[in-house]
Amino acid sequence: MRRLVRGGADSGAVALGHRAGAFLGTAAGIALGWGWFEAGWARLRELQLEVPGLPPELDGLRIAHLSDFHLGVPSRGLRAVERGVDWAAKRRPDLVCITGDLLTHPRGEPRLRSLVERLPRPAFAVLGNHDYAIARDPQAKASNLRELEPARLLFDEGELLDLRGRSVWVAGVDPRLILRRGAKTDPNSLSREADFRILLCHFPRVFDRLEPGRFELVLSGHMHDGQITVPYPGGKVRLADPTARYAAGVYRSEASVMHVSPGLGTTFVPFRFAARPEATELVLRSPS
Repeated sequence: MRRLVRGGADSGAVALGHRAGAFLGTAAGIALGWGWFEAGWARLRELQLEVPGLPPELDGLRIAHLSDFHLGVPSRGLRAVERGVDWAAKRRPDLVCITGDLLTHPRGEPRLRSLVERLPRPAFAVLGNHDYAIARDPQAKASNLRELEPARLLFDEGELLDLRGRSVWVAGVDPRLILRRGAKTDPNSLSREADFRILLCHFPRVFDRLEPGRFELVLSGHMHDGQITVPYPGGKVRLADPTARYAAGVYRSEASVMHVSPGLGTTFVPFRFAARPEATELVLRSPS
């Protein structure tokens, strides 16, 4: 009597499919776990930045550049924000600048105010598109921030400071300058006579609109260094905007020098991959 043997090629294919599915599930779990971890793994970085036009008296001036908190929604990015603010407070820089997307949802406002209270003065901030809920992020809800004392919240205006015996003009762009249709404020019009001029704008592309002799330094955010990226030898693909000209770091033109912060929070998803959050202390240097 012959015994029926079950299995064969079909059963092998099924087993292989199960193993492949299990492997992919494990890999996805590891990737999500890493993305959650990295979202709170803040890089605390000191960056020496040579700036043409910097007066000798301001050589060594320290600016804490923070950006993209995205408070008000669940995210491990809150840990990165807390670490970045505490680090900046301990460093006691000459100036603190926060370049937008402070809130994704108004419920984060009490935490935002508590964090800003810790920062040294003088401190300045501008808003970003998420603060107005002009975003594809379904969690975004408009806030009604009009002041952020003790930090000065700038809306197409500026303030003249005396730092180390030199006049320093700090101006800030309302993000609607970039987003709204029709007539827009010319960012060059925000410049004033001063020994050194700094422009805060959430959107890095303001850099393309500047004329020489208006601002020596531009500080921006917005891009999160891609937030979710695919690294490869020598670079990475930023999935949110693979063609972005100004993703993170330092950029130079005939008109100015710009630092784009990778930011501290997250948007859309509470993960980062190969795009660590960062709080940066810029140490300004006169050209050699």
